[in-house]
Amino acid sequence: MRLLRWLTVLVLAAPPLAAQMPAYPRIPPANGFRVFISTDMDGMGSLVFNREQMAGNEAERYRNTGSPDYWSLFRDLLTREVNAAIAGARRGGARSFVVNEGHGGNLFANLLPHQLDTAALLVRGWPKPLVMTTGLDSSAGAMFWLAAHAGPGTPGVMAHAYAFDRVTVNGRWMNETGLNALVAGEYGVPVVLVSGDDVLGQQAREILGPDVVIVVTKIAVGRTAAVTYSPAMVRQMLADSAAVAVRRAMRGEIRPFRLEKPYTVEFDLRRSFPQQVVAATDSITAFRLEKTAERSYRFVTNDAREMARLFDVIELIVLR
Repeated sequence: MRLLRWLTVLVLAAPPLAAQMPAYPRIPPANGFRVFISTDMDGMGSLVFNREQMAGNEAERYRNTGSPDYWSLFRDLLTREVNAAIAGARRGGARSFVVNEGHGGNLFANLLPHQLDTAALLVRGWPKPLVMTTGLDSSAGAMFWLAAHAGPGTPGVMAHAYAFDRVTVNGRWMNETGLNALVAGEYGVPVVLVSGDDVLGQQAREILGPDVVIVVTKIAVGRTAAVTYSPAMVRQMLADSAAVAVRRAMRGEIRPFRLEKPYTVEFDLRRSFPQQVVAATDSITAFRLEKTAERSYRFVTNDAREMARLFDVIELIVLR
């Protein structure tokens, strides 16, 4: 009886289990260790020009910028890179995979579903509420950030960040890797693997720390030139590195990326955008967006996912 009372007190005193944070939308439950994979396209192996990754059905300003032959080829190569990362992650112990189409070309529908690893759930199309992290929730044990590019104003291949010439959080310069890692941090999910050119790799380590696993897919020579590796070699590097990254994640060696709240997000719209993009951004009313200069804005939030939702609204303006 004394033992029963002791156990009862222990159960009542135990802290409640943390509820899983929801995805947008809800994702089927994981069957084993889950890896969430967000994939861009600019940072994949071999690709160096916008025309190699544009379908031509994006906003009017992107008409006639693509090349169907190149785009078809690089869609296939991108899908193979994702499959290589999944195969390596499986070797490392992962059993569940969610892949989010994060590249805006073709309105976020570049991966080939019929060629994607059959174990993967695929989030594709657009608009979607969290852009590159739609489908992420706390059921994931790790996040991969594949085919990523360096941030704006730096010498990486097709370096940029969303629709901005500059974006900072709490005064800290950010690229898309850091911004999405911050969203993942809301779910307690660490970014454990990043692939892209060497400039992006250096930035990822500076933002996320030395423990993140980096795969250098190409060496930047400029915005539209790079020293490239064989696609087969890139896939092998991705597979081997993914296995290492998952093992580290399962041992708890890589921590989620977090910054102090509230987040003060400041950004400048690209100078190359026409004035109607600025006017449309000025008219956003769903967020407390403060205009600080002709193309500059400030936004304060306690939730990085709200920042991602704002970025999706701006993407909607730019791509339509």
